[in-house]
Amino acid sequence: MDLSKVVLPTFILEPRSFLDKLSDSYYHADILSKAVLEDDAFTRMKGIVKWYLSGFYKKPKGLKKPYNPILGETFRCYWKHANGSRTFYLAEQVSHHPPVSAFYVTNRQDGFCISASILAKSKFYGNSTSAILDGVALLTLLPRGEDYSITIPYAHCKGILMGTLTMELGGKVVIDCEKTGYKTEIEFKLKPFLGGAEQTNAISGRLKLGKETLATIEGYWDGSIFIKDRRMGEEQLFWKPTPEVRSQRLKRFTVPVDQQGEFESEHLWQHVSAAIARDDQVAATEEKTALEEAQRAAAKERKMKCLEWIPKYFEQDLISGQWMYKHADLRPWDPRNDVCQYEYNYVIQTKTRHQTPMIRTASIVSVDPQTVVPLLQTESRSSISALKSSKHHLSSKVATVERQDSASSSPDGEFHSDSSQSENESHSRSHTCCRTNSRLIEAVSGLENTLQDQGEKLGRIQRGLEHLAKVQREISAEKQSAPSFGLSQELVLTVVMVVVLQSILTWLFCHK
Repeated sequence: MDLSKVVLPTFILEPRSFLDKLSDSYYHADILSKAVLEDDAFTRMKGIVKWYLSGFYKKPKGLKKPYNPILGETFRCYWKHANGSRTFYLAEQVSHHPPVSAFYVTNRQDGFCISASILAKSKFYGNSTSAILDGVALLTLLPRGEDYSITIPYAHCKGILMGTLTMELGGKVVIDCEKTGYKTEIEFKLKPFLGGAEQTNAISGRLKLGKETLATIEGYWDGSIFIKDRRMGEEQLFWKPTPEVRSQRLKRFTVPVDQQGEFESEHLWQHVSAAIARDDQVAATEEKTALEEAQRAAAKERKMKCLEWIPKYFEQDLISGQWMYKHADLRPWDPRNDVCQYEYNYVIQTKTRHQTPMIRTASIVSVDPQTVVPLLQTESRSSISALKSSKHHLSSKVATVERQDSASSSPDGEFHSDSSQSENESHSRSHTCCRTNSRLIEAVSGLENTLQDQGEKLGRIQRGLEHLAKVQREISAEKQSAPSFGLSQELVLTVVMVVVLQSILTWLFCHK
């Protein structure tokens, strides 16, 4: 039985949205910041696993379920690190049936970002139910160029009809980095029917390189976790949420409720949360029902008008099917130019010292003379067509760069930095842009000269081919004339023989 469409009573609800709940994994994001700085790939993997396990111990008192997000609902917050950097978290409910939540986490200054879209499913088994989070999060270490795919365990609740109401985590999760070859497998174990307290919330895992197991993990996801090095045979404490560790959690900042938009989580659910806080279940149910009815009415209206819901801040990748943040910036941090990251109206940007347009690598490679050389090795028509297309593509790139330069000079330009600029900086930027344009123009001129040379070579080849064709036609004419002469000679001989035969027959008949 799928519970995603079932309206749950308010007394089992945690007074916050599921989009807010997903942010619990980033109170120890400073562990990721340290992992990025490690030069050893195995040490980086251990740091990522440690951060991953740090996101599970924070849980509400008792068994509580967060609100199911309304379609179009959003949530944002950030954590401030000791070094002054900030980890930003943005989330949006991009689909309601099926319920899909997309989120994006970034800290370019410390060198990491995370992108994911989660499909929430619920299954009812009688006396227990499971909340399955189907999806893969992609962690990117920006200066390393490494992507780590991460899966999520499911939550299993027991004792709904009889027994003690408890919540556990179950399933096997994988943290995999294709670039380095390191992989971690962790199993969240459910308590067996006849198991004791020592088997509650237990986990076990392996850190592997290829098929070789380098280390093993044992412990409890809400308690002490130990790691054992297979080569050295040493076991040490890997993670434990002690009071000291809890006190070191990063402080989270959110926008005040009175300054939030209509569809931001805390503003959207504020009346439901207030009713739950004062233990008024009737008022909480009424407020919750009002929100759900408004959502159904909006869905019905869109259906009548044949309209589809379009998310504001995420767009779906047509190949992978994942929802990606529209304003994602995966560039490594540049300490000479980048000042800080900031978020405004759900758009995460970087404050810079210099106003420089972003030119993608493809446009630079296309004007590299070394990439043009292979095109000049042949003298066929196809190579000329390729050069022409390259020239046309390059010309369009030059025009695009010029338009970008003109756009960046305006306050509302696409590449406009929010940092203050002096006249000297503007002059240096203009000089840099001019030099870039001049280099592009020189490259275009070089391609035009090369194209002209290739045209002359093609003309010489074409004249040679025409001469060969003329010679071939003359040879064919001679061959055709020879057989016609043989046929005429045979015809003459035949006529002579007929005349001689006729003369003999006439002579014979005359003498008789």
